[in-house]
Amino acid sequence: MRRPNQATWRHDPPTLVIALMAAVVLGLGSAAAFAEPQQGLPARELAETHVLPAARAVPAHIDTLLIGGYARGTFREALGVIASDLSQAEREMVGRHLDKIFQPVIDGALGNGGRLKVAYERVQRADGSTRSIQVLAAQAAVGGGLHTLFFYEHGEKPGYYDDVGQSLDPKAWAGPLEVLRVSSGFRMDRMHPILRRVLPHNGIDYAAAYGTPVRATADGSVSFAAERGGYGNLVEVQHPNGYATRYAHLSRIAVREHQPVQQGDVIGYVGATGLATGPHLHYEVRRKGQPVDPALAMAYEHTTESVDYDLAWRNERRALGRLLARTPTVIRRQ
Repeated sequence: MRRPNQATWRHDPPTLVIALMAAVVLGLGSAAAFAEPQQGLPARELAETHVLPAARAVPAHIDTLLIGGYARGTFREALGVIASDLSQAEREMVGRHLDKIFQPVIDGALGNGGRLKVAYERVQRADGSTRSIQVLAAQAAVGGGLHTLFFYEHGEKPGYYDDVGQSLDPKAWAGPLEVLRVSSGFRMDRMHPILRRVLPHNGIDYAAAYGTPVRATADGSVSFAAERGGYGNLVEVQHPNGYATRYAHLSRIAVREHQPVQQGDVIGYVGATGLATGPHLHYEVRRKGQPVDPALAMAYEHTTESVDYDLAWRNERRALGRLLARTPTVIRRQ
């Protein structure tokens, strides 16, 4: 978690972080995919392999913003009042995020009026647009109640907890297809069927007929929905707990960028676009940009555990509480 050093009415000066991100991401999701062709292949086979575009480094800015004030309506409507200088796209992202994390405790957002405090981290592209956000802590005073939520990584599982350390994760993940038939698992030593090289396979391939509906495995917001290199037609969904899921080689995309989705919503249809030998779904799960085994992510059970006796949790809650205490109080007419 990054904590601001100086308080302003809304946000603190950004900290520049240079992150190496591939300009073109393949369905393999690994920098190893940009290596030289495998040695020892005949010249004719080398000529037939796919020539991949070179990767380049692009800068990313990461900063922490503090927003607070009195408003009413949905979270997105409230943000339009107390954070009107943010872009509409960013307000939409933060609003959708708040919808998800407050869902277990608040019905109808701020309703006729209330106070909202939010501390969140954002990642900006080189052109200044916001790529992703992560709410670190949030508080809503509405209807006579005070609801405070904190982001915390308990063990290897990130999620949101209330002020007394009770988990707010709503439900376990579901599979992206109605029937899951694994044709290629998550492994580091797979021989790629087209590139004919041993490369990491950072996801799971599910065999399915062309046109089979592909469904979101958890609630979230669509962060990418277009053609993308070796992935072919790709949909990426950002989830409130810090995870992202990718659905690749789709024949058709059924969602648009920035659209909120719920678990089970159809986001596309099985196809064979990009580097694919036949119709199937390539499914990835990423945490902080790094691939994790989807089978482990989908095995997470709904939890009601308490972390109140965890010393690390108490320290994190104290630090995030100090951030919320520094949020401004903006009052504007609606």
